[in-house]
Amino acid sequence: MKKLVLGICVLVVLFLVGCASEKMAHVYDSGVPEEQMSFLWIPNYVKVTQFDNTAVEWATPLLVQTIKVGIPSGEFTFIFDTIVQERNLAGIPNLRNQSITKYFEAGKSYQLILQNGQILVLDL
Repeated sequence: MKKLVLGICVLVVLFLVGCASEKMAHVYDSGVPEEQMSFLWIPNYVKVTQFDNTAVEWATPLLVQTIKVGIPSGEFTFIFDTIVQERNLAGIPNLRNQSITKYFEAGKSYQLILQNGQILVLDL
């Protein structure tokens, strides 16, 4: 009986964490209306440290797979680190101060992904 209750509690927590992750975790410029924003999904092994020459700290909480960040449309450069040691993730390269420049289109979503040992921005 205790295992059943514990299992149900774990499922409820996972469901609530999943629901919370659909909301935007950060908004870069709150003056930009949501319909003019782009959305960047950041996985739990990446921490964005700079966006558009502004220091930020966009990292995914420990129990969440990805977070959604609202950013303005346009071309931006952002700098990131992988957080391998803090998350104890195998197979993720230890990258520091890596930069990516990308044009972000209004209303579109983008996701950071790991491919061939590099972090790339994928249009969704």
